Amino acid sequence: MKQLAKLTQRPLNSLFKYIGAALLIFIPLYPKFPVLFLPSSTVALRAEDLLILVAVLMLILAYKNKWVKSPPVTYQILVYWAVGLLSAISAILITKNVDPLLTLLHFARRIEYMSLFFIFYYLGSISKENRKFFLQLLILPVIGVFLYGLAQIYFSAPVISTMNAEFSKGIALTLQPGVQLSSTFSGHYDLAVYLSFIISILFAIAVHTKKKYKLGAIYLAIIPLIWLFSKAGSRMGLLGLFSSVAAIALVKKKVFLGFILSVLIGISVLFSPHLMGRFASFVKVFAQEEVLRPIQQDRSTSIRIDVEWPRAMRSFYKNPFLGTGYSSLGLATDGDYIRSIGETGLLGLLSFLSILVALARSIWVRLKKAANMTDKTLIVSSVGIFVAMTLVAIFIDTFEASKIAILFWSITGLSLSIKS
Repeated sequence: MKQLAKLTQRPLNSLFKYIGAALLIFIPLYPKFPVLFLPSSTVALRAEDLLILVAVLMLILAYKNKWVKSPPVTYQILVYWAVGLLSAISAILITKNVDPLLTLLHFARRIEYMSLFFIFYYLGSISKENRKFFLQLLILPVIGVFLYGLAQIYFSAPVISTMNAEFSKGIALTLQPGVQLSSTFSGHYDLAVYLSFIISILFAIAVHTKKKYKLGAIYLAIIPLIWLFSKAGSRMGLLGLFSSVAAIALVKKKVFLGFILSVLIGISVLFSPHLMGRFASFVKVFAQEEVLRPIQQDRSTSIRIDVEWPRAMRSFYKNPFLGTGYSSLGLATDGDYIRSIGETGLLGLLSFLSILVALARSIWVRLKKAANMTDKTLIVSSVGIFVAMTLVAIFIDTFEASKIAILFWSITGLSLSIKS
């Protein structure tokens, strides 16, 4: 049996590699059309779920045959899953404030997204060539995202959104005047965070480039992505992008290159009616005195302060250790950490934060050990992506946004496959 396992390892790894490639291409490009809705729930099964299932089965086979060791952060992730399961059981049997099937499906979603960390850790650990292959594939789909965004703006290409329960049924809309761009993503903030990931990778390539003409070509490639980013009009996405650029520039001591890129981003903001309008409304919160509370002058801020965050804290008070279960806070909380403490309590939040701390530590170790250009680019870009993701998560449910969460865990898994 061992001999048979060795004989099948190479062809199965080759098949697994192209399943991983399909995921990295498919996830950013295919809009979130539901394949079917699961019985008695609002949770939809989508095409990428089937592809991920195949990849997970391949991963289980690899573990069964002992082709891969467990990656760093495995223990923290398993603890987080265990706490999530306890929280779901508590919500179903004790607080009894959730639909049992819906809660378990939301719990399964968290496991599904994080499974990409293990999948790409294994695929990246096979060889340096694999890591280079996947790094290139992370960048390639942005061309399609850009072209589809143009099609939405100028040719009324369909918009598939999950910004509310009705839209998530797969209704094909068109981009209306004054509405932020989402391209192939389910919302404008998803698109903005995705573009911050890709710009981080391109900037990481730039800081390792010595030839001026190559550096210029990279910046020329970034400019249309910045323009597309401005059309998404996400303030939180902008925070993530600036923080990512700053983190990479500081880590590599390329402050001047970071300054140039920041200037280009700043110029795009000045010419973005969406961003300028949203910043203006936010400034009014502090600049005016009215009968209404100033916070009500900015809709996004008001929703968080008046509705979503207090609701999360009420759930925390009901069950401080385990929260009130996945799905108990509705579709969104606009803040991953406060959502975590509301749905899974203090234990859930601390176990989730332990994953992020362990990830940061593992990335930092590999930052100093990366030996070749591919690995250096991959690990440096993951620094920026990690900073962007964790900062934006203060105000947006990025770890529950499927496309973004899948790509984040894929990139971090691939980065940690670099030998420390």
